[in-house]
Amino acid sequence: MGSGDHRSIHLVAPLKKSLAAKRKALESALAAYKAASDYRVAEVTTAATFEMAELYRVLGKDVMSSERPKKLSKDEMEQYEALLEEQAYPFEEQAISIHEANVARARDGVYDEWVKRSYTALAELKPGRYGKTELTQDVFPKLD
Repeated sequence: MGSGDHRSIHLVAPLKKSLAAKRKALESALAAYKAASDYRVAEVTTAATFEMAELYRVLGKDVMSSERPKKLSKDEMEQYEALLEEQAYPFEEQAISIHEANVARARDGVYDEWVKRSYTALAELKPGRYGKTELTQDVFPKLD
């Protein structure tokens, strides 16, 4: 589906230029997944939704692990780190909202491998909300 293209673009200084190239490749991959999810076949839709969320999540991670400019003072490096977090945050939020749309399908009885994988991703992205919810836990109180 063309999702491999954006992963081969590494974020190096100057960040703005390499991020623009990565976003362009990301957009074409997203368009392919969107077209797949429009088929409205449950498993195709959940897989495409999972992959779209992961594109955003990986992009956010790539921003945070991108090459740092050399010769920055300690203060400048702290400011640069804050700038990276500001850039990565919307991608992570997008990933969360798309994964949440996928797990919401469980309420409609769609609970396949891709929905499970979205739960796993959300446990990592939002451990406070999803990390404690183990779907296999006992739903009945223990009898003494």
